[in-house]
Amino acid sequence: MPPGPLLLLVLLLAATATSQTKKNLTIGYLTAIKGDLRDRQGLIASGAIKMAVDQVNSDDNLLPNVTLVLQWHDTRGDTVLSTKVLTDLMCEGVYAIFGPEGSCYVEAIVAQSRNIPMISYKCSDYRASSVPTFARTEPPDTQVTKSVLALLKYYEWFKFCIVWEDDWNSVARSLSKEANEVNMTVTAWREVQSSNKCCRDKLPCCTNNFWYNIITETMNLTRIYVFLGQAKTLVDMMQTMQALGLFNNGEYIVIYADLLTYSPREAYKYIWRYESVSKTTLSCEKSDFQRSRSLLVVVPSPPSESYEGFSEKVRLYNNEPPFSFPTPPVFTVSHEWSKFITVTAANLYDSVLLYARALDKLLREEPFLNHTIIQSVASNGTRIIETIIKNRTYTSVTGATIKLDSNGDSEGNFSVVAVMKKDFSLQFGDHNFTCDYYMVPVGQFQQGDKLPEYKLNSPSSQPLWVSGHKPDDEPSC
Repeated sequence: MPPGPLLLLVLLLAATATSQTKKNLTIGYLTAIKGDLRDRQGLIASGAIKMAVDQVNSDDNLLPNVTLVLQWHDTRGDTVLSTKVLTDLMCEGVYAIFGPEGSCYVEAIVAQSRNIPMISYKCSDYRASSVPTFARTEPPDTQVTKSVLALLKYYEWFKFCIVWEDDWNSVARSLSKEANEVNMTVTAWREVQSSNKCCRDKLPCCTNNFWYNIITETMNLTRIYVFLGQAKTLVDMMQTMQALGLFNNGEYIVIYADLLTYSPREAYKYIWRYESVSKTTLSCEKSDFQRSRSLLVVVPSPPSESYEGFSEKVRLYNNEPPFSFPTPPVFTVSHEWSKFITVTAANLYDSVLLYARALDKLLREEPFLNHTIIQSVASNGTRIIETIIKNRTYTSVTGATIKLDSNGDSEGNFSVVAVMKKDFSLQFGDHNFTCDYYMVPVGQFQQGDKLPEYKLNSPSSQPLWVSGHKPDDEPSC
Protein backbone atom coordinates (compact mmCIF):
# COMPACT_ATOMS: atom_id res chain seq x y z
CA MET A 1 0.00 0.00 0.00
CA PRO A 2 1.47 3.38 -0.98
CA PRO A 3 2.45 5.63 1.98
CA GLY A 4 -0.14 8.28 1.08
CA PRO A 5 -3.30 6.15 1.61
CA LEU A 6 -1.71 4.47 4.64
CA LEU A 7 -1.10 7.84 6.29
CA LEU A 8 -4.68 8.89 5.53
CA LEU A 9 -6.01 5.68 7.10
CA VAL A 10 -3.96 6.27 10.25
CA LEU A 11 -5.25 9.82 10.52
CA LEU A 12 -8.85 8.70 10.07
CA LEU A 13 -8.47 6.03 12.74
CA ALA A 14 -6.90 8.58 15.10
CA ALA A 15 -9.73 11.05 14.47
CA THR A 16 -12.33 8.34 15.12
CA ALA A 17 -10.62 7.34 18.35
CA THR A 18 -10.45 10.98 19.43
CA SER A 19 -14.13 11.55 18.73
CA GLN A 20 -15.03 8.45 20.76
CA THR A 21 -12.96 9.49 23.79
CA LYS A 22 -14.86 11.73 26.12
CA LYS A 23 -13.49 15.19 26.84
CA ASN A 24 -13.11 16.01 30.54
CA LEU A 25 -14.51 19.44 31.41
CA THR A 26 -13.73 20.74 34.89
CA ILE A 27 -16.54 22.69 36.55
CA GLY A 28 -16.13 24.69 39.75
CA TYR A 29 -18.54 24.77 42.66
CA LEU A 30 -18.20 27.68 45.09
CA THR A 31 -20.22 27.33 48.26
CA ALA A 32 -20.29 28.54 51.87
CA ILE A 33 -19.69 25.92 54.55
CA LYS A 34 -18.07 27.97 57.29
CA GLY A 35 -17.79 31.70 57.87
CA ASP A 36 -20.08 34.51 58.95
CA LEU A 37 -22.56 34.43 56.07
CA ARG A 38 -26.08 34.23 57.42
CA ASP A 39 -28.21 31.40 56.03
CA ARG A 40 -25.23 29.40 54.68
CA GLN A 41 -26.43 26.49 52.55
CA GLY A 42 -23.29 24.50 51.78
CA LEU A 43 -23.83 21.80 54.40
CA ILE A 44 -27.43 21.33 53.26
CA ALA A 45 -27.39 21.71 49.48
CA SER A 46 -23.98 20.55 48.24
CA GLY A 47 -25.02 16.97 47.57
CA ALA A 48 -27.33 18.26 44.84
CA ILE A 49 -24.46 19.24 42.54
CA LYS A 50 -22.75 15.83 42.78
CA MET A 51 -26.13 14.24 42.15
CA ALA A 52 -26.63 16.40 39.04
CA VAL A 53 -23.10 15.76 37.74
CA ASP A 54 -23.55 12.00 38.16
CA GLN A 55 -26.85 12.16 36.31
CA VAL A 56 -25.33 14.09 33.39
CA ASN A 57 -22.30 11.81 33.17
CA SER A 58 -24.46 8.65 33.15
CA ASP A 59 -26.95 9.93 30.55
CA ASP A 60 -25.95 8.74 27.07
CA ASN A 61 -28.30 11.29 25.50
CA LEU A 62 -26.89 14.32 27.32
CA LEU A 63 -23.32 15.46 26.60
CA PRO A 64 -22.32 12.00 25.30
CA ASN A 65 -18.86 13.32 24.33
CA VAL A 66 -18.17 15.02 27.66
CA THR A 67 -17.42 14.03 31.24
CA LEU A 68 -17.98 16.74 33.85
CA VAL A 69 -15.29 16.79 36.55
CA LEU A 70 -16.26 18.55 39.77
CA GLN A 71 -13.99 20.74 41.89
CA TRP A 72 -15.38 22.53 44.91
CA HIS A 73 -14.22 25.14 47.41
CA ASP A 74 -15.61 26.71 50.57
CA THR A 75 -15.49 30.48 50.03
CA ARG A 76 -17.20 31.25 53.37
CA GLY A 77 -19.39 33.75 51.52
CA ASP A 78 -16.44 36.14 51.46
CA THR A 79 -15.92 38.18 48.28
CA VAL A 80 -12.12 38.34 48.54
CA LEU A 81 -11.71 34.61 49.20
CA SER A 82 -14.28 33.77 46.54
CA THR A 83 -12.46 35.87 43.95
CA LYS A 84 -9.11 34.26 44.84
CA VAL A 85 -10.55 30.76 44.48
CA LEU A 86 -12.18 31.75 41.20
CA THR A 87 -8.94 33.07 39.69
CA ASP A 88 -7.12 29.90 40.79
CA LEU A 89 -9.76 27.78 39.07
CA MET A 90 -9.49 29.89 35.93
CA CYS A 91 -5.73 29.30 35.82
CA GLU A 92 -6.38 25.56 36.15
CA GLY A 93 -8.70 25.63 33.12
CA VAL A 94 -12.19 25.52 34.62
CA TYR A 95 -15.02 25.67 32.06
CA ALA A 96 -17.99 26.74 34.20
CA ILE A 97 -18.69 28.03 37.70
CA PHE A 98 -21.70 27.16 39.86
CA GLY A 99 -22.09 29.67 42.64
CA PRO A 100 -20.80 31.53 44.45
CA GLU A 101 -23.06 31.68 47.47
CA GLY A 102 -23.78 35.06 49.02
CA SER A 103 -21.50 37.39 47.06
CA CYS A 104 -21.57 37.13 43.26
CA TYR A 105 -21.30 40.52 41.50
CA VAL A 106 -17.51 40.92 41.63
CA GLU A 107 -17.04 37.24 40.86
CA ALA A 108 -19.38 37.48 37.86
CA ILE A 109 -17.25 40.31 36.43
CA VAL A 110 -14.07 38.27 36.94
CA ALA A 111 -15.61 35.24 35.20
CA GLN A 112 -16.77 37.48 32.35
CA SER A 113 -13.17 38.62 31.80
CA ARG A 114 -12.35 35.04 30.69
CA ASN A 115 -15.75 34.36 29.08
CA ILE A 116 -16.54 31.65 31.63
CA PRO A 117 -20.24 30.96 32.29
CA MET A 118 -21.31 31.44 35.90
CA ILE A 119 -24.67 30.19 37.16
CA SER A 120 -25.46 31.15 40.74
CA TYR A 121 -27.87 29.14 42.86
CA LYS A 122 -27.79 31.38 45.94
CA CYS A 123 -27.08 35.05 45.25
CA SER A 124 -29.77 37.70 44.98
CA ASP A 125 -27.54 40.73 44.23
CA TYR A 126 -29.38 42.47 41.38
CA ARG A 127 -26.15 44.07 40.05
CA ALA A 128 -24.95 40.76 38.60
CA SER A 129 -27.94 40.69 36.24
CA SER A 130 -26.15 42.91 33.70
CA VAL A 131 -23.23 40.48 33.20
CA PRO A 132 -23.68 38.56 29.91
CA THR A 133 -21.91 35.41 31.13
CA PHE A 134 -24.04 35.21 34.28
CA ALA A 135 -27.37 33.52 35.00
CA ARG A 136 -29.05 32.40 38.19
CA THR A 137 -31.66 29.96 39.41
CA GLU A 138 -32.39 31.93 42.59
CA PRO A 139 -34.39 35.06 41.74
CA PRO A 140 -32.72 38.38 42.57
CA ASP A 141 -34.41 40.31 45.37
CA THR A 142 -36.06 42.60 42.83
CA GLN A 143 -38.00 39.77 41.11
CA VAL A 144 -40.56 39.61 43.92
CA THR A 145 -41.82 43.05 42.86
CA LYS A 146 -43.47 41.62 39.74
CA SER A 147 -45.62 39.30 41.85
CA VAL A 148 -46.47 42.10 44.29
CA LEU A 149 -47.65 44.27 41.40
CA ALA A 150 -49.62 41.36 39.91
CA LEU A 151 -51.42 40.92 43.24
CA LEU A 152 -52.18 44.65 43.43
CA LYS A 153 -53.52 44.55 39.88
CA TYR A 154 -55.71 41.51 40.60
CA TYR A 155 -57.50 43.33 43.41
CA GLU A 156 -57.51 46.65 41.52
CA TRP A 157 -55.33 48.41 44.07
CA PHE A 158 -53.60 50.95 41.87
CA LYS A 159 -52.49 53.31 44.64
CA PHE A 160 -50.32 52.19 47.52
CA CYS A 161 -47.63 53.17 50.03
CA ILE A 162 -44.22 51.51 50.36
CA VAL A 163 -42.57 51.12 53.76
CA TRP A 164 -39.19 49.39 53.73
CA GLU A 165 -36.21 48.61 55.90
CA ASP A 166 -32.91 50.02 54.68
CA ASP A 167 -31.61 46.59 53.56
CA TRP A 168 -34.43 46.53 51.01
CA ASN A 169 -33.53 49.73 49.15
CA SER A 170 -33.01 48.06 45.78
CA VAL A 171 -36.33 46.21 46.01
CA ALA A 172 -38.21 49.35 47.02
CA ARG A 173 -36.71 51.31 44.12
CA SER A 174 -37.54 48.51 41.70
CA LEU A 175 -41.13 48.32 42.98
CA SER A 176 -41.64 52.07 42.62
CA LYS A 177 -40.14 52.12 39.11
CA GLU A 178 -42.14 49.15 37.86
CA ALA A 179 -45.35 50.49 39.42
CA ASN A 180 -44.96 53.65 37.39
CA GLU A 181 -44.46 51.57 34.22
CA VAL A 182 -47.83 49.82 34.73
CA ASN A 183 -49.68 53.04 35.62
CA MET A 184 -49.82 52.53 39.37
CA THR A 185 -49.20 55.31 41.87
CA VAL A 186 -47.00 55.21 44.97
CA THR A 187 -48.78 57.69 47.23
CA ALA A 188 -46.20 57.64 50.03
CA TRP A 189 -42.94 55.96 50.93
CA ARG A 190 -41.01 55.65 54.15
CA GLU A 191 -37.60 54.10 54.76
CA VAL A 192 -36.92 52.73 58.23
CA GLN A 193 -33.83 51.16 59.73
CA SER A 194 -33.88 47.51 60.69
CA SER A 195 -35.09 46.83 64.21
CA ASN A 196 -31.81 45.08 65.05
CA LYS A 197 -29.80 48.18 64.20
CA CYS A 198 -32.30 50.51 65.86
CA CYS A 199 -32.05 48.95 69.29
CA ARG A 200 -28.40 47.97 69.06
CA ASP A 201 -27.40 51.58 68.37
CA LYS A 202 -30.15 53.01 70.63
CA LEU A 203 -31.69 55.03 67.80
CA PRO A 204 -35.09 56.78 67.92
CA CYS A 205 -36.61 53.95 65.86
CA CYS A 206 -36.26 51.66 68.89
CA THR A 207 -38.81 53.68 70.88
CA ASN A 208 -42.47 52.72 71.29
CA ASN A 209 -43.80 55.72 69.39
CA PHE A 210 -41.69 55.24 66.26
CA TRP A 211 -44.24 53.19 64.34
CA TYR A 212 -47.03 55.40 65.67
CA ASN A 213 -45.40 58.35 63.91
CA ILE A 214 -44.86 56.42 60.65
CA ILE A 215 -48.47 55.23 60.47
CA THR A 216 -50.10 58.51 61.46
CA GLU A 217 -48.02 60.31 58.83
CA THR A 218 -49.19 57.99 56.05
CA MET A 219 -52.63 56.66 57.01
CA ASN A 220 -54.45 59.51 55.25
CA LEU A 221 -52.36 59.05 52.10
CA THR A 222 -53.06 55.36 51.50
CA ARG A 223 -55.24 52.38 52.27
CA ILE A 224 -52.79 49.82 50.91
CA TYR A 225 -49.39 49.34 52.56
CA VAL A 226 -46.59 47.29 50.98
CA PHE A 227 -43.97 46.41 53.59
CA LEU A 228 -40.46 45.19 52.75
CA GLY A 229 -38.33 44.02 55.65
CA GLN A 230 -38.08 41.52 58.49
CA ALA A 231 -41.14 39.61 59.63
CA LYS A 232 -40.72 40.76 63.23
CA THR A 233 -40.78 44.38 62.04
CA LEU A 234 -43.96 43.60 60.11
CA VAL A 235 -45.55 42.43 63.36
CA ASP A 236 -44.55 45.68 65.11
CA MET A 237 -46.00 47.76 62.29
CA MET A 238 -49.30 45.87 62.17
CA GLN A 239 -49.72 45.93 65.95
CA THR A 240 -49.42 49.72 65.79
CA MET A 241 -51.97 49.89 62.97
CA GLN A 242 -54.30 47.74 65.03
CA ALA A 243 -53.86 49.97 68.08
CA LEU A 244 -54.89 52.91 65.90
CA GLY A 245 -58.04 51.06 64.84
CA LEU A 246 -57.09 50.79 61.17
CA PHE A 247 -58.20 47.17 60.91
CA ASN A 248 -61.53 47.52 62.71
CA ASN A 249 -63.62 48.02 59.57
CA GLY A 250 -61.37 46.32 57.05
CA GLU A 251 -60.41 49.54 55.27
CA TYR A 252 -56.66 48.92 55.30
CA ILE A 253 -54.57 46.08 53.94
CA VAL A 254 -50.88 45.19 54.29
CA ILE A 255 -48.96 43.26 51.62
CA TYR A 256 -45.70 41.76 52.82
CA ALA A 257 -42.95 40.41 50.53
CA ASP A 258 -40.92 37.54 51.98
CA LEU A 259 -37.86 36.16 50.19
CA LEU A 260 -37.73 32.89 52.15
CA THR A 261 -39.65 29.89 50.83
CA TYR A 262 -42.98 29.31 52.59
CA SER A 263 -42.69 26.89 55.47
CA PRO A 264 -45.77 25.79 57.48
CA ARG A 265 -43.57 25.52 60.55
CA GLU A 266 -42.32 29.12 60.24
CA ALA A 267 -45.51 30.84 59.02
CA TYR A 268 -46.40 31.98 62.54
CA LYS A 269 -43.80 34.73 62.10
CA TYR A 270 -46.22 36.80 60.01
CA ILE A 271 -48.60 37.18 62.97
CA TRP A 272 -46.53 36.74 66.11
CA ARG A 273 -42.99 37.32 67.27
CA TYR A 274 -41.02 34.21 68.15
CA GLU A 275 -40.85 35.11 71.84
CA SER A 276 -44.65 35.39 71.96
CA VAL A 277 -45.28 31.80 70.88
CA SER A 278 -42.22 29.94 72.17
CA LYS A 279 -41.94 30.76 75.85
CA THR A 280 -45.37 29.99 77.27
CA THR A 281 -48.22 27.57 76.63
CA LEU A 282 -50.78 29.83 74.98
CA SER A 283 -53.61 29.92 72.52
CA CYS A 284 -54.05 32.71 70.03
CA GLU A 285 -56.29 35.67 70.75
CA LYS A 286 -59.23 37.01 68.79
CA SER A 287 -57.43 40.31 68.21
CA ASP A 288 -54.59 38.46 66.48
CA PHE A 289 -57.08 36.92 64.06
CA GLN A 290 -58.63 40.31 63.33
CA ARG A 291 -55.24 41.79 62.49
CA SER A 292 -54.10 38.89 60.34
CA ARG A 293 -57.21 39.11 58.14
CA SER A 294 -55.76 42.35 56.77
CA LEU A 295 -52.47 40.76 55.69
CA LEU A 296 -51.41 39.14 52.41
CA VAL A 297 -47.91 37.69 52.04
CA VAL A 298 -46.09 37.16 48.73
CA VAL A 299 -43.61 34.34 49.27
CA PRO A 300 -41.59 31.82 47.21
CA SER A 301 -43.76 28.75 46.67
CA PRO A 302 -43.02 25.54 48.56
CA PRO A 303 -41.87 22.57 46.43
CA SER A 304 -44.23 19.78 45.37
CA GLU A 305 -44.75 16.65 47.47
CA SER A 306 -42.33 14.71 45.25
CA TYR A 307 -39.53 16.97 46.51
CA GLU A 308 -39.01 14.70 49.51
CA GLY A 309 -37.62 11.97 47.25
CA PHE A 310 -35.11 14.45 45.85
CA SER A 311 -34.30 15.66 49.37
CA GLU A 312 -33.51 12.14 50.54
CA LYS A 313 -31.04 11.65 47.68
CA VAL A 314 -29.36 14.98 48.47
CA ARG A 315 -28.95 13.90 52.11
CA LEU A 316 -27.20 10.73 50.95
CA TYR A 317 -24.93 12.62 48.54
CA ASN A 318 -24.02 15.07 51.32
CA ASN A 319 -22.54 12.15 53.25
CA GLU A 320 -20.51 10.82 50.33
CA PRO A 321 -17.30 12.06 48.63
CA PRO A 322 -16.25 14.64 47.68
CA PHE A 323 -18.10 16.32 50.57
CA SER A 324 -18.46 13.58 53.22
CA PHE A 325 -20.35 15.89 55.56
CA PRO A 326 -21.12 14.10 58.85
CA THR A 327 -24.73 13.65 59.87
CA PRO A 328 -25.47 15.17 63.32
CA PRO A 329 -26.34 12.52 65.93
CA VAL A 330 -29.87 13.88 66.40
CA PHE A 331 -30.67 12.71 62.85
CA THR A 332 -29.15 9.24 63.28
CA VAL A 333 -30.56 8.17 66.67
CA SER A 334 -34.15 9.03 65.78
CA HIS A 335 -36.11 8.16 62.65
CA GLU A 336 -38.52 10.99 63.44
CA TRP A 337 -35.99 13.67 62.47
CA SER A 338 -34.16 14.37 59.23
CA LYS A 339 -32.11 17.30 58.00
CA PHE A 340 -34.38 19.71 56.10
CA ILE A 341 -33.22 20.21 52.51
CA THR A 342 -34.05 23.75 51.41
CA VAL A 343 -35.07 24.80 47.91
CA THR A 344 -31.48 26.02 47.47
CA ALA A 345 -30.54 22.41 46.70
CA ALA A 346 -33.08 22.42 43.87
CA ASN A 347 -31.64 25.68 42.53
CA LEU A 348 -28.15 24.14 42.56
CA TYR A 349 -29.31 20.96 40.83
CA ASP A 350 -31.28 22.94 38.24
CA SER A 351 -28.26 25.13 37.43
CA VAL A 352 -26.14 22.13 36.41
CA LEU A 353 -28.90 20.71 34.20
CA LEU A 354 -29.43 24.10 32.53
CA TYR A 355 -25.72 24.29 31.72
CA ALA A 356 -25.51 20.70 30.48
CA ARG A 357 -28.52 21.03 28.19
CA ALA A 358 -27.29 24.32 26.72
CA LEU A 359 -23.79 22.94 26.05
CA ASP A 360 -25.28 19.75 24.62
CA LYS A 361 -27.40 21.78 22.19
CA LEU A 362 -24.41 23.80 21.01
CA LEU A 363 -22.24 20.72 20.53
CA ARG A 364 -24.94 18.99 18.49
CA GLU A 365 -24.96 21.95 16.12
CA GLU A 366 -21.34 21.21 15.18
CA PRO A 367 -20.92 19.05 12.03
CA PHE A 368 -17.96 17.24 13.58
CA LEU A 369 -16.65 16.95 17.13
CA ASN A 370 -13.19 16.40 18.54
CA HIS A 371 -11.57 17.56 21.76
CA THR A 372 -10.47 20.86 20.22
CA ILE A 373 -13.97 21.73 19.01
CA ILE A 374 -15.57 20.67 22.31
CA GLN A 375 -13.07 22.83 24.17
CA SER A 376 -13.77 25.78 21.87
CA VAL A 377 -17.55 25.55 22.28
CA ALA A 378 -17.34 25.00 26.05
CA SER A 379 -15.05 28.04 26.38
CA ASN A 380 -17.68 30.44 25.00
CA GLY A 381 -19.53 31.42 28.16
CA THR A 382 -21.50 34.19 26.46
CA ARG A 383 -22.95 31.78 23.92
CA ILE A 384 -23.80 29.18 26.57
CA ILE A 385 -25.69 31.71 28.70
CA GLU A 386 -27.46 33.08 25.60
CA THR A 387 -28.62 29.54 24.80
CA ILE A 388 -29.97 29.10 28.33
CA ILE A 389 -31.86 32.40 28.10
CA LYS A 390 -33.34 31.60 24.67
CA ASN A 391 -35.11 28.57 26.14
CA ARG A 392 -37.09 31.02 28.31
CA THR A 393 -38.46 28.41 30.73
CA TYR A 394 -37.31 25.27 32.46
CA THR A 395 -38.93 22.66 34.66
CA SER A 396 -37.36 22.66 38.09
CA VAL A 397 -36.81 19.54 40.15
CA THR A 398 -39.30 21.14 42.58
CA GLY A 399 -42.03 20.53 39.99
CA ALA A 400 -42.49 24.19 39.09
CA THR A 401 -42.07 25.71 35.64
CA ILE A 402 -39.64 28.61 36.02
CA LYS A 403 -39.30 31.52 33.61
CA LEU A 404 -35.98 33.24 32.87
CA ASP A 405 -35.94 36.91 31.94
CA SER A 406 -33.74 38.53 29.29
CA ASN A 407 -30.86 38.81 31.80
CA GLY A 408 -30.88 35.11 32.65
CA ASP A 409 -32.48 35.77 36.04
CA SER A 410 -34.98 33.26 37.33
CA GLU A 411 -38.33 34.97 37.87
CA GLY A 412 -39.05 32.49 40.63
CA ASN A 413 -42.28 30.81 41.60
CA PHE A 414 -44.29 32.82 44.09
CA SER A 415 -47.47 32.19 46.07
CA VAL A 416 -49.78 34.30 48.23
CA VAL A 417 -50.32 33.35 51.85
CA ALA A 418 -53.30 34.53 53.90
CA VAL A 419 -54.98 33.61 57.17
CA MET A 420 -57.55 30.82 57.03
CA LYS A 421 -59.48 28.77 59.56
CA LYS A 422 -57.13 25.90 60.28
CA ASP A 423 -56.34 24.13 63.53
CA PHE A 424 -52.64 23.97 64.18
CA SER A 425 -50.21 23.39 66.99
CA LEU A 426 -46.57 24.37 67.39
CA GLN A 427 -44.26 22.63 69.83
CA PHE A 428 -41.40 24.68 71.30
CA GLY A 429 -39.57 22.43 73.74
CA ASP A 430 -41.96 21.92 76.66
CA HIS A 431 -44.34 24.60 75.41
CA ASN A 432 -47.24 24.15 73.02
CA PHE A 433 -48.91 26.95 71.07
CA THR A 434 -52.31 26.26 69.52
CA CYS A 435 -54.68 28.22 67.33
CA ASP A 436 -57.72 27.64 65.14
CA TYR A 437 -56.43 29.78 62.25
CA TYR A 438 -53.11 30.01 60.43
CA MET A 439 -51.30 31.54 57.44
CA VAL A 440 -51.63 29.16 54.47
CA PRO A 441 -51.17 29.41 50.67
CA VAL A 442 -54.32 30.68 48.95
CA GLY A 443 -53.09 31.51 45.44
CA GLN A 444 -50.15 31.42 43.07
CA PHE A 445 -48.72 33.30 40.14
CA GLN A 446 -48.59 31.96 36.60
CA GLN A 447 -46.38 33.12 33.77
CA GLY A 448 -47.37 36.30 31.99
CA ASP A 449 -45.84 38.77 29.56
CA LYS A 450 -45.01 41.92 31.53
CA LEU A 451 -46.45 40.75 34.86
CA PRO A 452 -47.35 37.26 36.08
CA GLU A 453 -51.04 36.43 36.45
CA TYR A 454 -52.47 35.76 39.91
CA LYS A 455 -54.83 32.81 40.37
CA LEU A 456 -56.64 31.67 43.51
CA ASN A 457 -56.06 28.03 44.44
CA SER A 458 -59.85 27.59 44.68
CA PRO A 459 -62.97 29.80 44.97
CA SER A 460 -62.91 29.19 48.73
CA SER A 461 -59.38 30.60 48.96
CA GLN A 462 -60.55 34.20 48.86
CA PRO A 463 -59.09 36.08 51.86
CA LEU A 464 -61.32 36.45 54.92
CA TRP A 465 -61.92 40.17 54.45
CA VAL A 466 -62.88 41.93 57.69
CA SER A 467 -65.79 43.78 56.05
CA GLY A 468 -66.82 40.88 53.84
CA HIS A 469 -65.30 42.42 50.72
CA LYS A 470 -61.90 43.68 49.64
CA PRO A 471 -60.95 47.22 50.67
CA ASP A 472 -60.59 50.00 48.11
CA ASP A 473 -57.25 51.66 47.45
CA GLU A 474 -58.77 55.03 48.38
CA PRO A 475 -61.97 56.19 50.10
CA SER A 476 -65.03 56.55 47.88
CA CYS A 477 -66.48 60.05 47.66
